[in-house]
Amino acid sequence: MTKKCTIFSGGEAVSAQCVAEYKSFIDDSLVISADKGYKLAQAVGVKSDIIMGDFDSAEKPVFDNIEIFPSEKDDTDLMLAIKHGFESDCDDFLIFGATGGRVDHLLGNIQSLGYILSCGGEGMIAADSEIIRLYRAGSYRIYDREGFSFSLVAYTDKVEGLTIKGAKYEVEDCLLTNAFPLGISNVVKGFDGQDRKYAEISFKSGYLLSVQSKMVTDF
Repeated sequence: MTKKCTIFSGGEAVSAQCVAEYKSFIDDSLVISADKGYKLAQAVGVKSDIIMGDFDSAEKPVFDNIEIFPSEKDDTDLMLAIKHGFESDCDDFLIFGATGGRVDHLLGNIQSLGYILSCGGEGMIAADSEIIRLYRAGSYRIYDREGFSFSLVAYTDKVEGLTIKGAKYEVEDCLLTNAFPLGISNVVKGFDGQDRKYAEISFKSGYLLSVQSKMVTDF
């Protein structure tokens, strides 16, 4: 049975409205705040089960269940939280506060999704203006969000056999590589008779990064 884990990291703040969209997931999950992510959790009214980090950039909170780590360490605070989630038998991860700010932090956080997949889990990063998922080979749906586009990027060297249906730009049995941005800025069009529009994607090998982003201008 899938066990869920919600992590609040110390990046860009998210709105209470964004967090409320995932209320059923959060209510049924282990909630971990990574370092100053505890401030984000407090701001949106979510109670942490455990707070952990080095607190080199935030005041250490007064909390019953807290783990403090040295600032010089191999794992980022987010990775500490993910590893704790796996140690608690979680395999489905929802991460807030992992976008914005420094680009190197964002890239590291996306790599954390790769770690989750490599350990057999599933993970996503949610924010007001982005939803980031990393997929292993298989078939998936990307649901329409008003005012959002979606992009598909090869996370591994190549993604083979990519098929996209129900989108503005459709392909069949396509090869994506991580050296050329072929799958940027698509739009969900859906299929006739759908209550909620979605695009269908499938691929045969590799890891595929999906980024749904709020569009700044009309597509």
